[in-house]
Amino acid sequence: MRGVRPDDVSYPQRAPAAYARRPPTAEDYARWFRDFADTSLVAATGRDVLGFLIGYRRPDALDTYFVLHTEVGPHHGTPALGTHLLRAAAEREVAKGARFVEAAVPPGNTAGTEACEQLARWYGAHTHREPLFPSSWFPGGEHDGILHRIGPLH
Repeated sequence: MRGVRPDDVSYPQRAPAAYARRPPTAEDYARWFRDFADTSLVAATGRDVLGFLIGYRRPDALDTYFVLHTEVGPHHGTPALGTHLLRAAAEREVAKGARFVEAAVPPGNTAGTEACEQLARWYGAHTHREPLFPSSWFPGGEHDGILHRIGPLH
């Protein structure tokens, strides 16, 4: 036995069909909301959730806040809601000592890229972009995350 490594991601692609990749379920979201409650946010009106951002501090780089997942409903009526969620989460984490924000943004997600660029401008910080993981880990062309590393933030 050993601890997991990022390149172990190739296992599900070799696993039996019963373990095939599936989209997140309501149970996945409930678990994420429970486990990352202190580092995540929701935008809500009353009990209606308009959008959310799930993030965490990277265990190997505690000064880095990683945005795991962001979703905004299609008819929320709030311009740039995802950007507002990202900025609010960053402000909260910077107040607790974070110096960097990271997010994996798929190519073509202009809203996600713009949110990262706006956050960098807000803090007067640099944005570094690179593939999150080597494409060789993803046979079948699933690799699409571009890591946006924003900082240092003050």
